[in-house]
Amino acid sequence: HKLQQVESGEVARLAIFVPPRHGKSELASRRFPAWYLGRHPDRQIITASYNADLASDFGRDVRNIVGSADFGHVFDTITLAQDSHAANRWHTNKGGAYVAAGVGTAITGRGAHVLLIDDPVKDRADADSELVRKATWDWYRSTAYTRLMPGGAVVLIQTRWHEDDLAGRLLDSGEWEVLSLPALAE
Repeated sequence: HKLQQVESGEVARLAIFVPPRHGKSELASRRFPAWYLGRHPDRQIITASYNADLASDFGRDVRNIVGSADFGHVFDTITLAQDSHAANRWHTNKGGAYVAAGVGTAITGRGAHVLLIDDPVKDRADADSELVRKATWDWYRSTAYTRLMPGGAVVLIQTRWHEDDLAGRLLDSGEWEVLSLPALAE
C-alpha cells in the first residue's frame, strides 16, 4: 500500500525498516521498480545499495522482469529498449531509464523520479563505523538527493543497525512516512 502511494505521488518520502532476510528487497527493489516503470514507462529510477554489485543484481532482476512475457501481458506496450542489455543501466522503449549504483559512487548526469536506496550499509560493523555513516550521509546529501527530479520520491529500505544511520539522520526532518516491520513485534 505504501509503495502504491509512492507511485501515485501521495507519499514522497518512504522509509521501510525490516530485518535481514524478510523480503524487503524482493518487494521494494525488484518488484516495485518494474511495476512503477510499467505504470510510468517514461520516468527514471535510480537504485543504490551498499555496493555496485548488489545494485546491479537488483538492476538485472528488474530488467528481466520488464523483459518477461508476464510483464508484457500486463503492460502490453512497454518493453525494454532494443539496446538495453546492461544490468546497471537500461531503458524502456518509452524513454524511461533505470540506473543502479553503489552508495558512494557517482551518478552525475542521471535523474530520478524515484530514488531507491536499499541497504546503504552492508552490516553492523559498517553501521557502527562513524566514518562509514558520515560518508553515506555525505553521499546522500551531495550526490543522491541532487539527482531527484522535481516532485520525485525517495524510498529508503534498510535494516536499522544504528541510531545515527542514514535513516536516523533523515527521520529528523519529519517529512518521512515510516513502515517498520520488526522481526519481533512488541
